[in-house]
Formats: sequence, C-alpha cells, structure tokens
Amino acid sequence: MPAASIKPPKGLAIVIADKIRTAIVDAELEFGESLSEDTLASAFEVSRTPVREALNILQIEGLVTIVPKSGTYVFTPTVEDITELCDYRIGLEQHAVTLTPQGSIGKAVAELQKQVDAMEDAVSGSDMQAYGRADTEFHLAFFRHCGNRYLQNAYNLILGRVASLRTHLAIHAPGEPDRSMADHRRMVALLGSEQRGELTALLGTHIAHTRNNYLDVFQTSDAVNRSRGRAVRLRKRLAILA
Repeated sequence: MPAASIKPPKGLAIVIADKIRTAIVDAELEFGESLSEDTLASAFEVSRTPVREALNILQIEGLVTIVPKSGTYVFTPTVEDITELCDYRIGLEQHAVTLTPQGSIGKAVAELQKQVDAMEDAVSGSDMQAYGRADTEFHLAFFRHCGNRYLQNAYNLILGRVASLRTHLAIHAPGEPDRSMADHRRMVALLGSEQRGELTALLGTHIAHTRNNYLDVFQTSDAVNRSRGRAVRLRKRLAILA
C-alpha cells in the first residue's frame, strides 16, 4: 500500500498567505482583528477556496486563529505566549551560535553586518517596518549559517510570531531602537572576533530585554489600538490586501 502523502498548497493560496502574513507582520492588521473569507476573496478577486487554504497555512504558522462557527482572527498573544516564545528564542539562538562551523563565520558576519546597515538606513528614514524586517533577517542569519537544518526549521516554526511581536510591540518601547541597535553592532563584533561565549551571553540579555519591553508595551496595547481611527485601519487594510 503506497504511503500517504500531503498535497502541497496550490500556488495561489501561497501568494495570498504571503500577502496576509506581510500585513500581520508589518502591523497593518491588528492582533485579534477579524479576517472575513468573503472580504478577502473579494479583495483578491478569487473564490473562497484559495483564501481558506491560505488561512489554513497561516493557522499552522500560528498567525491566525480559526474559530469554528465564529470566524478567523489574527492571533492575539498572551503574557504567557510572549514570555515562553522569548525564552525559547534564547535557547535556539544561543545554540545556533555554538554550532556555527568555523568556516561559516566569515559569511555569517558579512550577512549580519548587511542587516545592521539596513537597520541604520531604516532608522535614518524613520521606517520602523523596514527596521523590523532587517531585525528579523539579522537573527535569521544565525540559523542560516549554523549548519543544522533541524535547528533552522525549529526557528522557522516561530518566525512569524517573533516578527509580528517585534513590529507590533517593539516600536512602542521606550529607548528603542537605539538599545537594540547597540546590541546588534556588538554581536557582529563578537562573532567576528570569535568570542562565542560573550555572544551567547549577549543574545540572552538582548532577548530577555526585548521580552520585558514586549510585556511592558503589551499592557497598554489596547489603548494604542483604540487611538487609531476605524477609517485609518480600513484604508491600511485595503491598501495591503487589494
């Protein structure tokens, strides 16, 4: 009897999932916001089938929650989610640094520096969405060069939530992005001089500080969301999904 296989999602569903994912990660769609299949199908000018497939992809990634007989919603983190996710990140990123082969350090340093440059450009242009994307790519670089596919896959499973928290919450934290930029520059220098012990320690304090920032901002996030007008949110949504 042939082994059962999982049919990969169709290309259109992947395209739609990518667009919705970008809107969530870039904070154009808010935590807990309702995502109507009919509205999405109309916006993308497609049937509900690829929209439903796209939402299923995003549910696996933890970016949306599908509630039977209710609807689909952008995920809403809890204090426990934020704490556990950041603690998990610490372990993964520190282990990635430890495993990085000697011959891959040069390439890793070059990629990290490229993202630091992109973050500095984003700060200069007051583009916090671009900053968040570069920050995400910076931390991904540790996994791209660690030489362990399973570790990279483990990080990819939480990547969407990590990037979303960064964009939704970090931009509201006091002292950011100056604090994180200083840490990133120091990380590049430490890896370049092969001071892995110091780098893993810095990663731990860096992510722990990020976790505390997230939690502080999360307590007032409802007030932040209420300050945005409904018309502004609607224009943003249509601009992203049309």
